[in-house]
Amino acid sequence: MTPLSEMQRDALSELFNIGMGNAASALSEMLDDEIILSVPYLDCMNIKDAKKLLASPEELKLDAVEQQFEGKFSGSAFLFFGEQSSLELVRRILGSEVSLEILSELEHEALKEVSNIILNACFGCVGDILNNELEGGIPHLRSGTIDYIMNKKQLGLGEDALVLVLAMSFALPNKLISGKVSFVMTASSMDALLTELNDYLSVHM
Repeated sequence: MTPLSEMQRDALSELFNIGMGNAASALSEMLDDEIILSVPYLDCMNIKDAKKLLASPEELKLDAVEQQFEGKFSGSAFLFFGEQSSLELVRRILGSEVSLEILSELEHEALKEVSNIILNACFGCVGDILNNELEGGIPHLRSGTIDYIMNKKQLGLGEDALVLVLAMSFALPNKLISGKVSFVMTASSMDALLTELNDYLSVHM
């Protein structure tokens, strides 16, 4: 059962939408084109259910950018892109005339740069609004199966690990690029986040 109430889910969606607005502005400058990011879906679930949502059975190998965040609540944030979405986004950054060979070489660095903008905008905004400064680590690209990427032991998590999942859409002229953000944390870290959120809601609602 999700630990989020409807009010908490709505509030977090609104906070992340603000962060996405900041990310959209930064990406629009990078791409020299208008881009609109939205968060149409947000929920909290156990890591087993999150894996099913983040990767379909036919996706044997995934690319995801991981970035750790530390503060009153902490965890590992991941940004997943579908293969076509990531290639299209990188092409828009590097230029449509870039060859596939060069594109492949530069794709990882470009994805890390984009992910760094999106993840920092998301969680930086939440931290700022909740008056809880979050420090982000260096983004790393992780490739493999969903079980490898979100391995609880490798991430230093227990059986009670929870995942905050955001499904996003990236609207570009004549293109729709989609991605998913996940924030993997311990149950105690989720409790800390919800405590901060409830304090915010008690003042602003």
